[in-house]
Amino acid sequence: MKRVLPTSAGGLQNGVPNGLVPSSVMHGVLWTVLAMSCIALVDGLAKYLAVELNGVQVAWGYFTSMLICLLGLRLVQGRPLRTLGYSSRPRLQLLRAACLVGSLSCLFYSLRFLPLAEATCISFTSPLFIVALAGPVLGERVGLDRWLAVLVGLCGALLIVRPGTEIFQWAALLPLLGAVFFAFFNLVTKRIGASDPLETTLFYTFGGGALLLCLPLPFIWRTPAGQAWLLMLASGALGMLAHRSLVRGLSLANASVLAPINYVRLVWATAIGWLVFGQVPDSAALTGGAVVIASGL
Repeated sequence: MKRVLPTSAGGLQNGVPNGLVPSSVMHGVLWTVLAMSCIALVDGLAKYLAVELNGVQVAWGYFTSMLICLLGLRLVQGRPLRTLGYSSRPRLQLLRAACLVGSLSCLFYSLRFLPLAEATCISFTSPLFIVALAGPVLGERVGLDRWLAVLVGLCGALLIVRPGTEIFQWAALLPLLGAVFFAFFNLVTKRIGASDPLETTLFYTFGGGALLLCLPLPFIWRTPAGQAWLLMLASGALGMLAHRSLVRGLSLANASVLAPINYVRLVWATAIGWLVFGQVPDSAALTGGAVVIASGL
């Protein structure tokens, strides 16, 4: 039998929630590593697909594939599909989906022009925008230290983007805009809370996202080759696994313990960019990425 260590007055022992043993925290870390690895692979597939397809079309394929995986898993489990649409906050659920559509469309479109590691670094500014928006959107009080972290993080983003130089690309602004959308996505998620089951939230996110992205499809559509269809389906399966792994990880360890694990995604993005696309970040991008990461810790 595993022994539960005594907790402190705050209910934690070395970052372990009450009633959880240290081994469960390690499992939570491993689930989160798996989730971040899956997300990095999705980004790599998106960059590969964006060479031939519009990034918005790639995002449509991603959302549609995740929806197919969700519905397929539900059918395999013998559970009814109709209950997925029952939500106590449908408008917020659709707003959440729209925010994720904006975030991923910006990121995927930028990947046609930017190295994978640099786009990923810029997208990590999202926690800074969450801090900046938490006050006006959620009414939370944000301390001076967090505002200073926001300023430092934005300086790091500027080191990567380098406006006013010959190296600057307008596409570098897209993952920055995507980070703003993702900040709103997180704030809306907090508003929704636990009012709906997880699978209902995923259904609205995947289904709502796929429907929204159908609107621009007639103007940007390019018929994918057979391999591209398979890669989009694979990205959806990886995305579905990432969502479930994140939830599993958070059920086993505190969010504050798992937060630094998010940067595993950057390690994978750098490795994939180098091995698959032959792209290595320069010193300015590495320095800017380090500043962004440090400001978000």
